[in-house]
Amino acid sequence: MSTATPRDGGSLIVGVSSEIDGFLPSQSHFDNTGYIYANSVFDTLTAVAADGSIRPLLASSVVPNVDMTQWTVTLRPNITFHDGSPLNATVVVENMHAIITSALTAQAVAFLSGVKASGDMSVVFTCNEPIVAFPAYLATQVAYIIALSQLEKQDAQVPVGTGPFSYVDWEPNDHFTVAKNPHYWRPGLPHLDQVTYRPIISDESRESSLRSNTIDLMVSHDPGIIRDLQNNSSYQQVTDLHQTIGQPDMDFIILNVESDPLSDLTVRQALAYATNPLEITKLFGDDVLVPNTSLFPPGSIYRATDNGYPSYDLAKAKRLVAQAAPAHGGSLKLSLVDIPDPRQALIIQALQSMWQDAGFTVSLNQIQQVTYIDNLVEGQFQAAADEQFGAPDPDLNYVWLSPTTANPPIALNFARNKDPKIETALQQGRTHSDPSARIEAYQTVDKLLSQDLPYLWISRAPWSITGTDTVMNFANPILPDGTKAQGFSGGVFTPVPIWLKA
Repeated sequence: MSTATPRDGGSLIVGVSSEIDGFLPSQSHFDNTGYIYANSVFDTLTAVAADGSIRPLLASSVVPNVDMTQWTVTLRPNITFHDGSPLNATVVVENMHAIITSALTAQAVAFLSGVKASGDMSVVFTCNEPIVAFPAYLATQVAYIIALSQLEKQDAQVPVGTGPFSYVDWEPNDHFTVAKNPHYWRPGLPHLDQVTYRPIISDESRESSLRSNTIDLMVSHDPGIIRDLQNNSSYQQVTDLHQTIGQPDMDFIILNVESDPLSDLTVRQALAYATNPLEITKLFGDDVLVPNTSLFPPGSIYRATDNGYPSYDLAKAKRLVAQAAPAHGGSLKLSLVDIPDPRQALIIQALQSMWQDAGFTVSLNQIQQVTYIDNLVEGQFQAAADEQFGAPDPDLNYVWLSPTTANPPIALNFARNKDPKIETALQQGRTHSDPSARIEAYQTVDKLLSQDLPYLWISRAPWSITGTDTVMNFANPILPDGTKAQGFSGGVFTPVPIWLKA
């Protein structure tokens, strides 16, 4: 963005694509909006650099033992929470205890066998196996550190963090407002006096709000926004469509492999052959998207050269439907769900048509984001349109893919696919420090997913962030050590460096 000297002051209004259910990292469902909100009021222990490396944030260092089964995190001194209380080892230990005992987040850190203070400002994390990507976990939801005052009350409504802004007001589904933290531990930051986030579910309505100057900045998952605004001199836009750091978000259909008839591999194969990602991207990609039939994008070192994913073949899909139907009462019926969004409604209607052409009977439903996530976690769905998997390291997706996280009542492996060969490959990826072994592991996962078909791949997720020409530096954060941080990725940004041109 701009190389001019930042200007302090001013208020920013941001249009976001969803609303969350609270501010407790151990209990709340954070989507991209959740991370944006959290980046405003909390800090994580580490952060992702622009080159994909993991750098300290609240931590001053993260040091492993020889076999990477124990990691010592030393905290920066003289950091305080919004309520004036100090950041120290005790606070971090209590935060992590909440994470590892929560039904929602425990699965994400199941590898932790112990967390204890080793001094006033240092914490030792003990793992039950080598976790080579451990520092990357400390840049995720499980490592947003909140004050003991919020933690002890289990207050999901009023966040108390160390972050650049502090809570002013939250009216769910209307606005979330934060004000500059005058005691922020990073000198000279933030620049803005206030930020107000407005959840505007429709991308079209969000774009209209930007054009009418009722918001200054907007996040979108609609490629049409990229098409409409990328060459408009009144706006500045950043997308992550060509970002190759780590693993980007993907658009796909999740299939609940424990639900009938999707527990039948032949049925899932029929759906894969009946789904035409090229047609979907032609119809709804706005000349921005291209099909992607892999967990990883083209150019990724983790992508298998030929993963064996089924190519669109309607005739073959019809034969498989005819083959499978007798075992399921003579017909194949299923429900496809998504969140409320006009573009997504058109996409699932197109999928419904494709699948019905192959012989399926398909019903559609759109439900609010929070309920949608609850249903995925609880297995209350058959097929669901989703976007997921953005991560600085593929091991962070272990929790979404492992058979160990596929069991009720709460399963973060939403598809509930329990292939033991996938678990073997995931373990190789998470415990081997040799890059070639890790590459081989995730290429194996890519191939196995193409055999099991818990996901029907469509394309990369088209995230963009667009601001008026007065909003500076919304995708160019700098880390405390002076290196560039990862900017906009997976629909997430940080408001720390943003300033407004006069």
